[in-house]
Amino acid sequence: MKRISVLVFAVLFSVVGKSQDSISVFKVVKSTPIAIGANFIVSPSTNVLWIGVDNKICIKAEGEGKIAKVEFAGATIAQRDSCYIARVTSGNGHEAILSVYELLPNGKSQLALNKKYNIVSLPMPEILVSDVKSDSTIDKFSLMAIGKLTAKLKGTNEKLKVVSFEMQSGNQTTIDTLKSSNEKLTVEMKLVIDAMKPGSLILFNNIICQNRQGDLLPPQSVRIFLDEKKIYQYGF
Repeated sequence: MKRISVLVFAVLFSVVGKSQDSISVFKVVKSTPIAIGANFIVSPSTNVLWIGVDNKICIKAEGEGKIAKVEFAGATIAQRDSCYIARVTSGNGHEAILSVYELLPNGKSQLALNKKYNIVSLPMPEILVSDVKSDSTIDKFSLMAIGKLTAKLKGTNEKLKVVSFEMQSGNQTTIDTLKSSNEKLTVEMKLVIDAMKPGSLILFNNIICQNRQGDLLPPQSVRIFLDEKKIYQYGF
């Protein structure tokens, strides 16, 4: 019997007939572990970090394990409530590594897990103003009757919530800026539009959209031109 670390190996030899076989029997004697050896669950399970938004990452320790510290190579991280917020401003196509350290009974810490994330540029929002795209023309009636901005992630069917936006109009010397705290044109905006001439340019700036995870996306801008059609349609 030979004791090596926490393993005790007992090797028994037996002889059957005239042939001799070697049979190794292993008995493991467990010692008290230095580390708790907790399982850490990271959610969401996705391995993508979106550029320019708050990436919410929650880390849960099962059993009696405790988190000593959390580091993120290639991203900034800050604790918010029971989760963490990771942010990257550039690095499309590169990787970031999340490292979670476990707190040991002796007060020290040891690496418990590493998780790689791909840094990816967020798909740009596709924004419609009263159902028309940027650089399109629209008549006053349709613009004011529909009277709202809608958005989705470009190339997908994921709808976005328009949180707020600004509408700018005027000329080279005077520009009026009106603000909306939701996706709808305000009464003041409609009054300004109603007084504008066909061919006028309207800018919708600082459009803030929110995805289904609650992230606020970078501000967007859209411009449209007033058309002459349906301006005085009955019923508006």
